[in-house]
Amino acid sequence: MKSFRIDPVIVIAVLALMILGTVMVYSASAVRAGRDMGDSAFFFKRQLFFSIMALLTMVIVSLIPYKIWITGAAPLLILTVGLLGVVLSPLGHTANNATRWLKLGPFSIQIAEFAKLVVVIYLARYLGGRGDDVRRDGTILMKPILILALILGLVVLEPDLGTAIFLGILGFAILFVGGVPFGRLVGLGCASIPVVVFLVMDKGFRIQRIQAFLNPWKEYEGSGFQLVQSFLAFGDGGVLGTGLGGGKSKLLFLPESHTDFILAVVGEELGFVGVAIVLALFAVLVARGMKIARNAPDNFGSLLAAGMTLMIGLQALINCMVVVGLLPTKGLPLPFMSYGGSSLLASAIAIGVVLNVASTESAA
Repeated sequence: MKSFRIDPVIVIAVLALMILGTVMVYSASAVRAGRDMGDSAFFFKRQLFFSIMALLTMVIVSLIPYKIWITGAAPLLILTVGLLGVVLSPLGHTANNATRWLKLGPFSIQIAEFAKLVVVIYLARYLGGRGDDVRRDGTILMKPILILALILGLVVLEPDLGTAIFLGILGFAILFVGGVPFGRLVGLGCASIPVVVFLVMDKGFRIQRIQAFLNPWKEYEGSGFQLVQSFLAFGDGGVLGTGLGGGKSKLLFLPESHTDFILAVVGEELGFVGVAIVLALFAVLVARGMKIARNAPDNFGSLLAAGMTLMIGLQALINCMVVVGLLPTKGLPLPFMSYGGSSLLASAIAIGVVLNVASTESAA
């Protein structure tokens, strides 16, 4: 094993995203924070605190030998399932008609964000020790599919269908990277379609989101309002943007401007150039993470690094597609940029794991 070293490419990309994200959170939230909290820097100060804690956590996790997650996978899985159950109990915190958080003093923790990490760790351990058997024997998939279904079911009950679907996509992506034949995954995906359709049709607000996605301008005064405002923000920004702080969307026009739709504020104030920089940083992060996965010294490390990289890359891709109207609104934050401590901390832990794998990779 080589002596520990920090991968500068990943660290610089993450720092750039976090710094830009913190600045944009302030720009996007100042008006709302001043009106609702009496302090225009309320969300900025919290995001700055979250960012500092996330960086410290990333450094600590990067020093933990990644093989420790082999023995830690089962306890973490049990703990996560238990906490997701607690979220659904009277101890869970409800906001916006959803019970997704546990309150710890002045802060709320969204357990589903950390469930993404646990899914990656568990599947990496499960697949990492089975080699080519996952290609030959379809019954091997029964256990991880059932466990994944249990986690998805608990998340759906919060209700948080968007995160549940993302967890399913992430799980399937790791299975594919782990050697499961693509045709078998297609079959599993097709089998899950009726369940997703039922869950969408079961809730009126989900149907409204689909309608808003298909024709946001028709639903402008209702469920399409947020997406239309996102379009207008990107349109106002043009190539170079209106300038930092010069956007109008955050003047209480664009809902969730500092959380799920922060990229729209980037597009308005920093223009196409700003959005291109954000996308380039994520592209660099994903490319480097997958290279680290390829060079990992063992199958578990490879799957672990690939899974953590996919967790961040897929979420960034889906968030970007949502804000430009290519996917229905799902409520997924943009990693390292959207306001929120749980998402930021989970993303930092993922990068910390990748950094540790990088410190032992067999080739640069």
